[in-house]
Amino acid sequence: MGRSPVVDEAGRGGRQSSPLPRRRPYPQGATAVTTAAKPLEGRTILITRTKSQSTEFRRRLEAAGARVLEVPAIEIRPRMSPQLDDAIDRFEDYDWLFFTSANAVEIFADRIAHLRPDFRPGDLKRPRLCAIGPATSQKIQDYGYPVSLVPAVFQAEGVIEELTRYQAGQLEGVKILLPRAAQAREILPQELRRRGAVVDLIPVYDTVLPDRTANTLGQLLRDVSIDLITFTSSSTVHNFVQAAGPEANLSSWSYAAIGPITAATAKEYGLPIAVMPGNWTVPDLAQAIVEYFTKDTDEHGRTRTDTDKHRL
Repeated sequence: MGRSPVVDEAGRGGRQSSPLPRRRPYPQGATAVTTAAKPLEGRTILITRTKSQSTEFRRRLEAAGARVLEVPAIEIRPRMSPQLDDAIDRFEDYDWLFFTSANAVEIFADRIAHLRPDFRPGDLKRPRLCAIGPATSQKIQDYGYPVSLVPAVFQAEGVIEELTRYQAGQLEGVKILLPRAAQAREILPQELRRRGAVVDLIPVYDTVLPDRTANTLGQLLRDVSIDLITFTSSSTVHNFVQAAGPEANLSSWSYAAIGPITAATAKEYGLPIAVMPGNWTVPDLAQAIVEYFTKDTDEHGRTRTDTDKHRL
């Protein structure tokens, strides 16, 4: 299970990077940086996360020497609705407010600040806030809200187990507000309701494919030698496959996934997952990528071939 030491096994092996083609201008929408000799020197890694959330990931990879390409596979488009505004108006009626992503935190917090300008997050006594993952927890605290629960396991089963323990075994009648992506998985609200909780599920944003991504990605896959393509959510997987198009032989690349849910989505498309960290966070994913390439030799110091690779 993916457990954070404070509260989403790195793969072994790796593909030998083939020589890059002669320099061509990068497609509009892609950026690249080449750094000094480090563990990832000579490796080209593609990030599919939104640009606004990729800074730390890119910085860690570049610090290790990687040449990083950014082609965002998702764009966050907020949804505003009477349902959301009504929930904000009766905010204190809920027992819990669940956040499963930093995106939902930003949209919800900005909206409540607009609708209730006198509201003081630091004085909040009810509802309690539950954050899925340390990055989400940090974003909540950045807005001044106290966080009561950060489950050690980021999957639905672990979240419900810790919430049940927090509630002394009783979820019957507990009122939960869950603002999240429209495209998110249903298992968490379904399981909460099955245990007797009353869940108000409100889609507050969509994850859509950016307009220029298909052209940019297609050119990169054709013209640039890419050692690893990274996914940080199921949405990045879905949109990456859509952008690449049906003619692309996507099984010929290696991929890194932030956690098992994202990895499972990739495998549904036949994408081979070579790297997945034990702790499902961006820093751990970056570290797992470093380990993946630094372990790309056998016990005699010889470079592994494609047939020797271990894949999760």
